Amino acid sequence: MLCPDIGLPRFSSGPLVPVVAYLLVIVVLSGLVIISPGASPPPVLGMLWGVFLVALTVGALRIETVSPRSLLPPVRTLIPVIGVVIAFWGLYNLVAVALAVGGISGFDASLSRTAAHPLLYLAALFSSLLFTAIPEELLFRTYLQEKFTRLAGGATRRAVLAGIGLVAVLFALFHLPRWFLASGHGVGSALAARLLGLTLMGLAYGSVYALTGNLWLVALFHASMNQPPVIVSVHIPTELHLVASVIEYAAIVSLVYLTVRVVESGGTPLIWSRRNNPASTGD
Repeated sequence: MLCPDIGLPRFSSGPLVPVVAYLLVIVVLSGLVIISPGASPPPVLGMLWGVFLVALTVGALRIETVSPRSLLPPVRTLIPVIGVVIAFWGLYNLVAVALAVGGISGFDASLSRTAAHPLLYLAALFSSLLFTAIPEELLFRTYLQEKFTRLAGGATRRAVLAGIGLVAVLFALFHLPRWFLASGHGVGSALAARLLGLTLMGLAYGSVYALTGNLWLVALFHASMNQPPVIVSVHIPTELHLVASVIEYAAIVSLVYLTVRVVESGGTPLIWSRRNNPASTGD
């Protein structure tokens, strides 16, 4: 099954723990960016950052008297997770190849670096998954989104949507230290477009998590969006990046929603069913 049987956790504290955890993340990230202001941090620093996020999240959950292990999907869900992600990128590649063959600007009928060097791509994907996607999604979706959903009411659709929306904004703001400190950008239309794109990304990942409760699924989508497995060369013009992002994220959420409706038992996405499950995942 794609959706693990995980109820909304019964956290034992108020909003102080997630607020302090988030502020600590911003402070530590800002320090790391100052130390290593390049486009991408050294591998060792990236690994330490991932370990820090996991340790911080586990510590916050322990303070909340919630067992971190109880929130992790069973290993058996990896098979349908991989199937859904492969289906998405298979459709993506079909469209990209069709546009390239059709001579559409931005799509070239030549092999991408991914197709030319598959082993290097797999190594980059695994690194992104292990040290970026899983730690970030563990913090933002498994903890913060669930926490704020519980604080907003827990067993209501409005609470679920509030949790998704609030954490999507926090996820976008989380990227500001690198925007200001590493890239040297200022405040302007480019920043607004960047924040909008990141918020849409957070909304998509948050929706996938709310629909399935599966950390592996949302993390693999996150990692593969960071390292797109496209077999032809794609160069989307800057002015169309936001439009392309909207299409991509809408396709991800739609595919997951349809999969849950058609394949999962009962055909009811977790966004509407598991939230009414009062089961606790505490120790």
